Amino acid sequence: MNTLTDKEYFAYPAISKSQLHAWTRDNPMAFWRGCLLNPKHTPVEENDAIANGKLRHTLLLEPHKVESEFLVIEDGKGLSSRNTQAFKKHIADNPSVTVVKQSEYDLAKLQIETLKSYKPVQDLLAGASVEQAFFWTDKATNLPLKAKLDLIKRIKEGVLIVEYKTTGKSFDQIERGLDVMGWHWDAGMQCKAVQAKYGEMPFQMIFVVQSQAEGEENRIRLFVVDQVDLETCVYYVDRVLAEINERYGQWGLGNPAAWKTKLAHHTFQGYQNTAFSFAFDKEMAEMGN
Repeated sequence: MNTLTDKEYFAYPAISKSQLHAWTRDNPMAFWRGCLLNPKHTPVEENDAIANGKLRHTLLLEPHKVESEFLVIEDGKGLSSRNTQAFKKHIADNPSVTVVKQSEYDLAKLQIETLKSYKPVQDLLAGASVEQAFFWTDKATNLPLKAKLDLIKRIKEGVLIVEYKTTGKSFDQIERGLDVMGWHWDAGMQCKAVQAKYGEMPFQMIFVVQSQAEGEENRIRLFVVDQVDLETCVYYVDRVLAEINERYGQWGLGNPAAWKTKLAHHTFQGYQNTAFSFAFDKEMAEMGN
């Protein structure tokens, strides 16, 4: 197990929780395009969501780094998003920092100040290690993995991990399950990181969720995930890693179909000219014949 700097972490060629967010059995190629094990992978460009997420995490967890890692520019014409030519020029002229607008900074600062005023959040931050980046080799597949933990601390019950999230969705959607948001990938990979380093599962994971909408900074909720559910998240991550490993091996052998879907789709005509479709594993279906 190794601990890396932020820059080294993002550049290190390993599978991360962010990459797993792109995984679907319908389109494995989408994962492979962004996978750092792919020598021809498509680099992730820093968009508004990534830049603002980084700003909020830094304000919350490492506020002493804000001045050195961010450049705040005045709002103005042609700066509506990072895709505009004017904004791209600011980024190109300042490659060593993340450029954000004053309005973005002010909103993020207000939201984080509000978040840090909550006693439960203060208790979680107290005595914790923050922004810990780890990489390791998966025992089952030998795939290189990495995970970055917002917050980790050991208390009397065991190892506790915490992830800060902002969302534009209603909290009711989050309550339906971690998989609705794709957060089971976050939970599973972070648990595997803890297992690799400490030889034990976290006893609990807490998602600190805050509304990202302006004027709703007081909409904050803590979603607690117990060890049983965390083990389920690890199970799903392990299943996907096993399939990725199989496909990665086929790619290494030069198989052009390595990253093609194994699912077949059929559409059926329903009642009163309605239609429905579903996907199934063609290989598994043929085994039953």
